[in-house]
Amino acid sequence: MGTGNSLSEVLDYIQTIRFATLNYVREDKAPISRSMGSFALDGTSIIFSSQKDAAKVAAIQANRRISFFFEGDNQELANWKNVIAIGDAGLIEEKVEKSRIAEILAQRNPRFRERIEKGELDKVALFVLKTEEFQFQNRAKSPGNETILVGN
Repeated sequence: MGTGNSLSEVLDYIQTIRFATLNYVREDKAPISRSMGSFALDGTSIIFSSQKDAAKVAAIQANRRISFFFEGDNQELANWKNVIAIGDAGLIEEKVEKSRIAEILAQRNPRFRERIEKGELDKVALFVLKTEEFQFQNRAKSPGNETILVGN
């Protein structure tokens, strides 16, 4: 049974988060979590970046099913919120799309803007998580999670 949380509430909440946690599975099937500051929303999709030579790039390409966890700092228990975005991630390689995604990240993250200005975009892997579902916990409305399915 839904608690009345809407997709727009989820997206608005994600916009307030400075750091998120990327969750993926390594080749040896070990679950890995990484703190990420270079992410942004593109509709209901999550776009993010990594150094091209980072181990997570190969791991995500091998197992595209990932999640992102968003949780604000210094919350009171009665109003605690967090979101998990779940779906498949893909590497962005097409030049025009890569430029569009890079600009969205640069608008959110000044450090990413600096990388573009220094000509370092070729050292970066850009991904898009096509969100299929959000798990939203909003304790102000309910103690449990609500699943919000996304039609991408």
